[in-house]
Amino acid sequence: MQDAEFRLQSIQSMLSAGQRSVHLERHTLLIWGLTGGLLCAFTDPVLTLVPSGNLRALAVLLWLSFWLGSAAWIDHILTRQVRQGRDETVPFAQAQITRAWWLLFGLGILGTVATFFFGGSLMIYPLWIVLLGMGIYLFGLFSRALIEWIGVATLLLGIAALAAGLSNADMRWLAASCFAIGLPLAGTLSLATDGRPLATRLAALGLWLIAVVLAALLLAPLLNLGASPPGVAPVPIAAFRPTTGRQVLLLPAGTVAHIRLDLDSPLLAAGPTASLPITVSQPMLLSTRDGQPDGGYQLAGQAWHSLGEGLLRLRIDRLRVALQGQSAELQVHATFHAPNPTLSLP
Repeated sequence: MQDAEFRLQSIQSMLSAGQRSVHLERHTLLIWGLTGGLLCAFTDPVLTLVPSGNLRALAVLLWLSFWLGSAAWIDHILTRQVRQGRDETVPFAQAQITRAWWLLFGLGILGTVATFFFGGSLMIYPLWIVLLGMGIYLFGLFSRALIEWIGVATLLLGIAALAAGLSNADMRWLAASCFAIGLPLAGTLSLATDGRPLATRLAALGLWLIAVVLAALLLAPLLNLGASPPGVAPVPIAAFRPTTGRQVLLLPAGTVAHIRLDLDSPLLAAGPTASLPITVSQPMLLSTRDGQPDGGYQLAGQAWHSLGEGLLRLRIDRLRVALQGQSAELQVHATFHAPNPTLSLP
């Protein structure tokens, strides 16, 4: 009787091992985590050196393909060496899911490049977070249950970041945290809670969420270091005289400014001096260095920010053609706003 029970338990263990046959090596989580985190942190600063347009799109394609392709190749080689050293083979399910993982990252590269032609740049980092979550979830289906939960949590984080209207900088650091901290931590927690009660695994999931979100909150201010208050009295634009060093320029409400049009189109052309006069509706402070704006600004009731944060959004949502005598007029409706400083909502 005991022998029969032992055999049944052995069969159950074999079936369970077959269903949960995927085991990610430690180096896999570190390679993909560090590569993804560093790409999220440094891709924007590096590629802003490339002129905008098709050349930057090509640079992004080559940049992401090189680093992610290198990560995939190194991970593949190291995994084979480790498994051969243990006289093991990579399970069929893991090999197939790894190909799906590569496919998801390939879709991320194509989606990122597509934003240069079709817009939607604010969706880049949420897209990568969602794709990362889908990849983790796929591995979790044939691994430990906690990995599944972390995959779903990562996917929901990406959706929530986009729905909450977070700035591009905040989403950038959230994506970096999901990669650099989320992946290695997921492996560590999964091993630590293997076979533990449900409550323990739920606590591990909560710990993972806290660690990833808290790290993003601590990293986000790093991008805003260059937008700190200059610490000098504002000078009205009417009395502004360019000098060396930092100055703060005050644009009072009612100030007339100009939008300079740089049109890149095979259908229409604009002269180099084409501009649109606009009126400032509320006071605004601009930070300057050596007589030129350095990208720092402060709106009424808000803290100092940098243009690189992507908080200011200009969106053209409607076009209409009208006739004025014997000439045609292209009427454009656009919105230009910053998210609410408290709720981070438009």
